[in-house]
Amino acid sequence: MNTHNCKVGKVKFGLNEVLNLKEVEKNYIKFTEEAYNLLQSDASLSDFLYHEASKLRKIILNLKNSETTDVDAAF
Repeated sequence: MNTHNCKVGKVKFGLNEVLNLKEVEKNYIKFTEEAYNLLQSDASLSDFLYHEASKLRKIILNLKNSETTDVDAAF
């Protein structure tokens, strides 16, 4: 089998290429505001939105850290 044209496993995308930082930040702010607005009327939905916002916050921090430090896996 000739594998010189095979790129499976050879091409890797960085988080910046897959996720747009501005859009993730916009969604984080939207979820946080909606969770705050629903705090008194629907506590379970508010908790869910805060949880989703915390997951987006982790993604934002990872994206910002990946922009500043380009780590080479071969070291």
